Amino acid sequence: MKKDCVVVGHRGFRSLYPENTLISFRKAAEIGVDAIEFDVHPTKDRQIVVTHDFTVDRCSNGTGNVHDFTFDEIRKLDFGIKKDVSFAGTQVPTLEEVLDCIYSVNPNMYLLVEIKEDDDECTKQTLEICKKYNVFKNGLLLSFVTSQLQLVKKLDPTIYLQGFPYRYLDDPPAKLYGIYNKTCIWTEEATNAEIQDFHDQGIAVDICAVDNEQQFQKALTLDCDSITTNCPDLILPMMRKLS
Repeated sequence: MKKDCVVVGHRGFRSLYPENTLISFRKAAEIGVDAIEFDVHPTKDRQIVVTHDFTVDRCSNGTGNVHDFTFDEIRKLDFGIKKDVSFAGTQVPTLEEVLDCIYSVNPNMYLLVEIKEDDDECTKQTLEICKKYNVFKNGLLLSFVTSQLQLVKKLDPTIYLQGFPYRYLDDPPAKLYGIYNKTCIWTEEATNAEIQDFHDQGIAVDICAVDNEQQFQKALTLDCDSITTNCPDLILPMMRKLS
């Protein structure tokens, strides 16, 4: 692990709070993660909301595809109660609300914004909002959807992009690594040989997920640039012992 290795809060602080919600992001920022990752989707009426799955089923009391709900409809769903009854009434946030929330705690927080859908208009709207907040002065855009990474590269070559190894992707185009600034490898299969290969191409490497002491001990043996965790309350104290 590099001495300046960054700790990324995955969907905020999802081990203790409902993922991709304002309380999850606020608590992650307050506990002191170096960066926060989250995911965006469009609603039926083209509002950009922050949630991970293509459907609302796992994280809310509703069912159906995110993009089939209007914004007013999806805001009526409860995105907290499945985590714990104490979070009942938690709403899905908009991208703007998430940015306001995180930056109110740490104006310099590094952000990783993940595009989930193969939707050019969603990507363009996301970029517009992020540029309004100057996100890319200290942040990046990532996606498994290679067509959207290519679109972003075309729209603005200055935006830092994170992709994934070819084996994680469906039918990746040739020479895709050429547009990557960073990639992410699953912790259980990460090796220094592969990390070095990416470094030789000028690509930084994140390891995901690092959620317990065993995974942390493995990360210590790797020359990674960042680690992504769902459990910052467990990982940050171990990181601080290293300094």
